[in-house]
Amino acid sequence: MRYAAPATLFAGTEEDYSTYRPPHPAVFVNHVAGLHPGGAVLDLGTGPGSLALGLATRDRHVVGIDASPKMIEIARNRAAEEGFGDEVEFRVGDVHELIGLPKVAGVVIGDAFHWFDRASVVRQLDELVVPGGFVAIMMSFAAGSAKPWWYPLADRVIHRHLGIVRRAGPDALHHEQPGGDHETVLRSSAFNALTVMRTDVRLSMSLDQVMGLQYTQAYSSPAVLGDRLAEFDADLRRLLLAAEPGGMFTATIQPAMIIARRGED
Repeated sequence: MRYAAPATLFAGTEEDYSTYRPPHPAVFVNHVAGLHPGGAVLDLGTGPGSLALGLATRDRHVVGIDASPKMIEIARNRAAEEGFGDEVEFRVGDVHELIGLPKVAGVVIGDAFHWFDRASVVRQLDELVVPGGFVAIMMSFAAGSAKPWWYPLADRVIHRHLGIVRRAGPDALHHEQPGGDHETVLRSSAFNALTVMRTDVRLSMSLDQVMGLQYTQAYSSPAVLGDRLAEFDADLRRLLLAAEPGGMFTATIQPAMIIARRGED
């Protein structure tokens, strides 16, 4: 199922997203950069371009696509500031309308696949990815793994201010995508030969970083909170400091990456 207005899912989060979202683990980015075949990589749902720029740093040509013009503007500005040239490019576009793009060696999707009509997108990728190519799905939290201990505290404040129905940006409600988890969707596609990687990451974040990260979420963005923002901010800061008076928040999380290739390759 597709969201009607994907460009607004992360409206109001763009600057915070670029600043506060932790990067994907270097071990994952290094692995993708070294995957065969060589050639261009497509980054779907690129956001502010963090993953694309990480791959470009490792000598992969990357094309990043996102529905949000503001996200793409930030990604382009970051690329220019960091001295990138033609090795990375960013385009505004719908990830569900990929037919007609040039062939690519592989595709990366970082913390975005769950926002897509996954089966539809993967069918199009079968037309775009060269024989022997790959689709790499990165997730901040492996299926079944624990999120940081303060997430339930944030949920309590979200429910108090916004109710229990989760938002998907200011214009939509969140809905679960059909088809099961990512591995199940991929096993039902042409890219059904899977390798799954997991790694432990230790987070250590200040209160301001935790708050900034909260405002990158589509369900608790400044645009979603609207005139509730100031009260929400005060309530969440108070609850977090009551739980951790020192103001430093640590947790071990387990990100995951799925490398999917065609079974016949």
